[in-house]
Amino acid sequence: MEKTHRVVTKYFETELWIDGKKLELNNMMQETLANVLEGFSKTLKGTDLKPESIEVKIKKLRQPLIVDAHTYPK
Repeated sequence: MEKTHRVVTKYFETELWIDGKKLELNNMMQETLANVLEGFSKTLKGTDLKPESIEVKIKKLRQPLIVDAHTYPK
């Protein structure tokens, strides 16, 4: 039986870096990650509905903090 590959229309160039190391993402993962982040950003006030780029930085805290979920950090 011949294997077939699913094709994806590519709209984004997406990279994922963890601790300074670039992880290889196939086209499907690149599109999935980009679409999730783009969709999330559209729900936020003050954002452009069609951004040219989205950058996300996540840093793990040394100690967890208990915070009010509805306040914005300074």
